[in-house]
Amino acid sequence: MLQPYSLINSHGKPHIGVFSQPVHDVNYKDTDYRTPLNKRAGKWKKHFHFKLFQYFGGISNDIIFGCALADTAYIGAVFVYVYQISSKKMLTWQFKRPLATQLSLTNRPDNGVSTFLTKNKKIHMRYQLNALGERRKVLDVDFGSELKIHAEMLESPDFSTMALCTPCSINGWVYAQKTAARPVTGELSCNLGHFDLEEQQTFGHHDFSAGYMRRETFWNWACFSGQNKAKTKRAKSTNIGLNVSWGVNETGYSENCFWIDDTLHPLPAVQFKFDRDDEHSTWRIKSLDDRINLSFTPEGMHKEHLNAMVFATHFKQIFGRFHGYLLTESGKRHDIEDCYGFVEDHYSKW
Repeated sequence: MLQPYSLINSHGKPHIGVFSQPVHDVNYKDTDYRTPLNKRAGKWKKHFHFKLFQYFGGISNDIIFGCALADTAYIGAVFVYVYQISSKKMLTWQFKRPLATQLSLTNRPDNGVSTFLTKNKKIHMRYQLNALGERRKVLDVDFGSELKIHAEMLESPDFSTMALCTPCSINGWVYAQKTAARPVTGELSCNLGHFDLEEQQTFGHHDFSAGYMRRETFWNWACFSGQNKAKTKRAKSTNIGLNVSWGVNETGYSENCFWIDDTLHPLPAVQFKFDRDDEHSTWRIKSLDDRINLSFTPEGMHKEHLNAMVFATHFKQIFGRFHGYLLTESGKRHDIEDCYGFVEDHYSKW
């Protein structure tokens, strides 16, 4: 596996492949970005064609929350939501900013801070790599009396983060760094109540993605994080997480994987089957080698729709319950029963 410090090499080209550890610097400004006809692109194309996304999500016994920051150069997009399973109530906030004003996203996934700041609403997403090799991700949301979140997840030095860079279209590339199955500590307060995230047995996942994506991009994605409870007193409960998608990172390499505790288990291509016209339809998610076979039942969603001619998006992040199984390379089966998680159906023109 590769282990570069910076993503872009001295010739302006990205390191392509699967990385043993995340890169420290997605130094996209050093890219020798070309047009599809292999001419050196101008500075405005180089700027406006680059996209950067960061997402922190948490799933507990009663609370599901998600926070996304996206800089598409043309528009900055932010959303936050909180859903309570017991009451089936949902709170949501979303913001669009032309030219990504009030939004600043770091390109350093190990030591950096991303922020969204308005007059009375603040979001900070912090990344820290300490001397012990631990990676800490922190989400702070302060919307005054409406919402406050302080959430932290820690990746130990033994944890295997999914990190890779793949070619995209004829002239682009995408770096993806994803984490799941991590316990979350902290607090969340809103109109639904006050929640201690550790007491709620919250598990989190995180997505740091950046690159020169296709002008028209689509993806489906599925993720969950939680704990498979031991069925006998002698057995040990396991932390378990999933990250699978199609539509972006599938050129020669696969981002698809699942985690059992700290160990990452790679997967080949995965298929998604669902009815796009029925938001409540069951999804089927299955890998080519049959090592995952899952059904997903929707329960709620955050969705956005925008058609501004040059820029367009049709996006649904749906949360609900997974059932099925995962198989490790050795054939050990992990049954999934009523595990809460997410799927996405996403289209963007940018």
